[in-house]
Amino acid sequence: MNWVKVMLVDDEVLAIEHMKNLISWQQLGYEIVCTANKPSQVVKLAREHRPDLIIMDIVMPGKDGLALSRELLAEGLVLKIVLLTSYKEFEYAKEALKLGVSNYWIKHEMDAEAVKRELGGLREEIESDKRLRKNDRGRLLIDWLGGRPLSDAQWRTATAEVGEAFDRLHLLVLEPARITPLLPGTAIGKPEWPTEWPDTGDSSLLAAIPFLESCFVLIYGDKSSRGEGKMRELLEEKAVEARRTIEQLTGRSASMAMAYGLPNRADVPAKLAEALKWLSQAIFYAPSHLFRLNELPRAEENAPIHLEWEEGLAKTKELLPGHQYEAAAREISALFARALAAKDAVGFADLCRQLVAVLNRYRSTCGLPSLAEAWADGPGTTADWTSLTGIRDWFLSELNALAEATSGLPAVSRKVRQALEQMERHYGDPELDADAIARQLGISRDHFRHLFKLETGQTALDRLTEIRMEKAKQLLEEGNLKVYEIADRVGFRNGQYFSQVFRKTTGMTPLEYMEKRR
Repeated sequence: MNWVKVMLVDDEVLAIEHMKNLISWQQLGYEIVCTANKPSQVVKLAREHRPDLIIMDIVMPGKDGLALSRELLAEGLVLKIVLLTSYKEFEYAKEALKLGVSNYWIKHEMDAEAVKRELGGLREEIESDKRLRKNDRGRLLIDWLGGRPLSDAQWRTATAEVGEAFDRLHLLVLEPARITPLLPGTAIGKPEWPTEWPDTGDSSLLAAIPFLESCFVLIYGDKSSRGEGKMRELLEEKAVEARRTIEQLTGRSASMAMAYGLPNRADVPAKLAEALKWLSQAIFYAPSHLFRLNELPRAEENAPIHLEWEEGLAKTKELLPGHQYEAAAREISALFARALAAKDAVGFADLCRQLVAVLNRYRSTCGLPSLAEAWADGPGTTADWTSLTGIRDWFLSELNALAEATSGLPAVSRKVRQALEQMERHYGDPELDADAIARQLGISRDHFRHLFKLETGQTALDRLTEIRMEKAKQLLEEGNLKVYEIADRVGFRNGQYFSQVFRKTTGMTPLEYMEKRR
């Protein structure tokens, strides 16, 4: 439960015990965290325990409740103060309200029911003040992490008045694994993102906030007297706990970046930017990788190299029609090895898209459904799509499944392969048909039709229509073109005829398909 923390202050010990036993504090959502019977103890205990509410006698020897209230409120050590008074201190109590003291209670009127009634209203006020203060802290922290310097006063507010107790800061950034959307139509939802970090009671945790809707930033305070080795060891332990927490909250593995022993709060925003750059390359590392920034070169010194994948992909494409699957697997593995060395996230995404397209085109020639259709019909999972090695292994497993599915089929001849390439490249040409392809191949129309049906199990017209419909689906899902524009893009002169063919192929009109995919 989110307890309201209470501190009781009275120079008479019996008065403190009476207040403690008057009601069941926990039933009302309160927890007495400390008591003081000497005014000299009050500020020190408040700094240590950070109570939300202090109930304090107004008249005490040495320093009265009014002077203590002024000091506590000036330092921001408490949200609410209630002073206990008697009739003869009535005017004195009213003066306290002007300083910001929340209320005063007349001692002889405060039986159990009266205290319960007052605490019920105070709890609502305290929770409201907590939310407002937390929002203020959050805005300051976001501005600071974004590069805006904080004054000392703002830093105290942002860290709930405890930041200045430390001379070293540790940074821990957590990001749930990013799932690469390899196949069109696969729903890659964002993980359920926590709005706040669970309260672990860790007094060194100065801040824990979601940042850029993709990661959580934790800031810890520490003392330089601990030594660098101990600071690193401490942050490693906290990283293990934090990963466990974020994985429980999001249901995904998480990569992390950490930096320890930062001597100045002004160093944190730049280090956070560096952490985000490393995390953007997390796909090239093992799942749940921890980037130790103190030991790594600056992210700018590890810039990605442009990934050259075109030649390797072309070789893979050439090997498939001849059923040379082992050689194709070696070529794919070599492509992924180059991607790992380059660490070019954009180039790697392009490689994956093109490799899916190559496999889909060949699957189609073999009369097999697309990878997306097979994935949707089977126990498809995106769990392996979070790292380069996982994605590579997924492609190799799909290649192995393709080898098994085509083990009884003859290899596709060069003429048929050229015909399929013509269809893939020029499907948007309304003049393209079986006769036009046969002329480009230099063979007779009848021989081409017989050869194509023999090797693929489809007529050339059926295959060309299938390609055009797949391209039309992609354009409809993108939602940027009107139906008649899509018809023109995929080789139909007449929009109405295109709609008829689309409905015959998919069982729905283009507009119905578009609405279903939204």
